[in-house]
Amino acid sequence: MAEKLRPDFLIVGMERSGSLWTSATLNAHPDIASFPALPFQGPNGELRVGEVHFFNTLATVNGENPSAFTRPIEDWLTKYGKVFADLVEHKDKIPKKEFIAMCVRRYSDYCDRQRGNKKIVGESTPAYVFHLDFIDSLYPSMQKICIMRDPKDKIVSWHFSLVSKGRRNEKEVTEDFALDYLRERIVKEYEALLAYKGWVHCITYEKMTVDPVRVIKGMLSYLGVGATDEIISHMIQEASFENMTLRHTKKEGRQRGEEVSGDSMRKGVVGDFKAHMTADLAETIDEAVADVRAKVFTKYDVEN
Repeated sequence: MAEKLRPDFLIVGMERSGSLWTSATLNAHPDIASFPALPFQGPNGELRVGEVHFFNTLATVNGENPSAFTRPIEDWLTKYGKVFADLVEHKDKIPKKEFIAMCVRRYSDYCDRQRGNKKIVGESTPAYVFHLDFIDSLYPSMQKICIMRDPKDKIVSWHFSLVSKGRRNEKEVTEDFALDYLRERIVKEYEALLAYKGWVHCITYEKMTVDPVRVIKGMLSYLGVGATDEIISHMIQEASFENMTLRHTKKEGRQRGEEVSGDSMRKGVVGDFKAHMTADLAETIDEAVADVRAKVFTKYDVEN
C-alpha cells in the first residue's frame, strides 16, 4: 500500500518529552524537512496543521480501540488545516481498504509538499508510539525516532500544559494527578515500545540537553544523512530554547529556565520536578516505572 511519495521518517513520541524540539532540530538541517517545528494557530486561534495526528486518527477506521489514544475521524472536518476534510464523506461509501488507501495517498502527498527542495521529510506526532504496527502496515520499514524524558518531568510538564489551557485549576502537582498520568499514559508508552517487534531510534531529553552533538549525530546517522560540524552547530542554535520561544511568541526569546505565565512552552529544565513534587512522590514514581523503563532502555540501546 505504500506510495512513492511518502514521509521518510516519523517522530513517534513521547508526549511532553521534546518531540517538537527534536523536529525543529532536524528541520534545521539543509537536507531534512521535519514538521511541525512550532505550534501553529490560525487567525482566530483555531488549531491548524502542526501535529497531523494522521495514524492515530486513521486507526479508528482500521478498527482499533477508540480508547487507545486515537482521535475520531470527524476531527478531520475542522482540525489540522482541513487537509483531510473532504475525505471524511467517503468513509462509509467505499470499502475500508480503499478508503485507507485514499487517505494514505493524501497524507503522502501532503508530506511530500512539506519536503520542499529538501531530500527527506518527516512528521512528528507523539501519539504514534501507540500505533507502530499499524504504521508498518501502511509504510513498511518507515524509520522512527522517539524521544523519552524523565517521567517526573513529563508529569510536571503535562500539569502545566493543562493549566495553560485552562483545563486544570490546581496550582501544584497532586499525587492523584501524577500517578494517574503515570499509569494511563507514561507506562503505556513504554509498554508500546516493548511490544513493538521493529526498531525505533530512541533518544532522551536529558542526553539531548547535555550532549546535543552526540545525539544529533546519532539521529543523522540513523537517517542516512551527513553533516559537518558547522551544520550541527547551526541545528543546535536554530532549535535552541531562545529561538524556539522567540518564534513561538513572536516577541522575544527566553533562556532555558526562564518562565512566562500561561506560555505552553515552559522552562525546558531537566529536574524541574524537584520544585513541584515531594521527594516521596518522586520516589514512588521512579519505583513504579523503573522496570518497564529499564527494559525499554535495554531493548533500544538508549544512552541515559
